[in-house]
Amino acid sequence: MKVLMARQVGFCFGVKRAVNLAKQALAERDEVFILGDLIHNRAVTADLEARGLRKIDHFEGLHGGTVMVRAHGLPEARIAEARAAGLEVVDATCPIVRQAQEAARTLEERGCQVVVVGDADHPEIKGILGHLQGTQPHLVVDSVEDVREAHRQRKFRQRLGVVFQTTHAPESCQAVVAELMLIAREVQVINTICRPVRNRQLDAVRVATEADVVLVVGSFKSANSIELCHLLRKYNPNTLQIENADQLDLSRFTGSEVVGIASGLSTPDAMVEAVRDRLLAAFPAAPEEPPVPPQE
Repeated sequence: MKVLMARQVGFCFGVKRAVNLAKQALAERDEVFILGDLIHNRAVTADLEARGLRKIDHFEGLHGGTVMVRAHGLPEARIAEARAAGLEVVDATCPIVRQAQEAARTLEERGCQVVVVGDADHPEIKGILGHLQGTQPHLVVDSVEDVREAHRQRKFRQRLGVVFQTTHAPESCQAVVAELMLIAREVQVINTICRPVRNRQLDAVRVATEADVVLVVGSFKSANSIELCHLLRKYNPNTLQIENADQLDLSRFTGSEVVGIASGLSTPDAMVEAVRDRLLAAFPAAPEEPPVPPQE
């Protein structure tokens, strides 16, 4: 068997930055709290909690300490609430997510009704909406069907400003924008899709087209891992998502000559390498036969 790895696997720079900030805070400060998960990877969050990171739901009853802002960001009101409670704030928001927050506010200041293309339940989207300051009703849509339903309910105004969840596939975003252009008089778009994420997606597509089976190593809670798996299935129906090497069903790979591996943005390198190593241990590559010398 040949294992074909995507060129970039493991943590993206935003996740790596967030994890490093958390480890530094835990090493230097007595009490460190966080609302939700720093990133969407159970192994990483479990390690941080073992180091002392305490997950909380609210700030009531806390008397000092430090609160981490997760990589997906938080609404401004929650950050202000933490400071009002006397907590220091270490902001681990991904810089690309921060740009999306600022882009949404820019569109709002231009007088646009902000439309965020993404998963309404995702913490990144909640953080983006939480940085808007006006009273205008803003919307989250995730598909052309969502747009049409909101239009039927007369939720759109005539001047729209669009931003995207940073890890969304551009193809989905383009379809939504095209539909919005049929509805509104004016549509302003600020492209907030993370370019390194897009480069990873394109390379993973290359792997999918060359492999018999493709593995996406990433948490089942990770939106970008789920999105990547969905994208790759369009190019290779034999695309599977697993969280770690223990979840490998080796019987699925019998007879496969090439297995491709890609990963979510919050998957540690070691976890991806463990998947590769288990596959190669179970299906070692056949040694190449020496070339036959020419006959005289």
